[in-house]
Amino acid sequence: MTDAALNPHHASVDRRVASVDVERLRADMYGENGVVESRRVVLALTKADEIEATVEWLAERYEDDPSFTIEDCGTFYRIDCLEGFEIDADEIGELLGRPFSVYDLLVNVSTTIGRAYVNGNVFAITTDLIGWETEVPR
Repeated sequence: MTDAALNPHHASVDRRVASVDVERLRADMYGENGVVESRRVVLALTKADEIEATVEWLAERYEDDPSFTIEDCGTFYRIDCLEGFEIDADEIGELLGRPFSVYDLLVNVSTTIGRAYVNGNVFAITTDLIGWETEVPR
């Protein structure tokens, strides 16, 4: 591509990419502190009244699981666990005293690490290979 063919955006990207230290990036990614395989799942939920009730429910439900953590990150909660966990929207609705569906919950799902799926009115996140290690929910 010639310089004449570059628009300002492409020129800006080219400048940023040219400044990357490739060897340092490679060392960071594959070194001692780099990316490692894990059996942990993570769910980030943006804060709302319904999510406060959900977090309370999760804390009680998984209080005996030492791998289960909930971190208050200001505008969102980071929920972290080995292997996986489930959120039953029907039970959250009972706490709220009004109907609450899994789709109401999904509005506040910011990001996930793991395989997230919906089964009825239950949101689940797991490390299982759905369809190989476990049945596909219907």
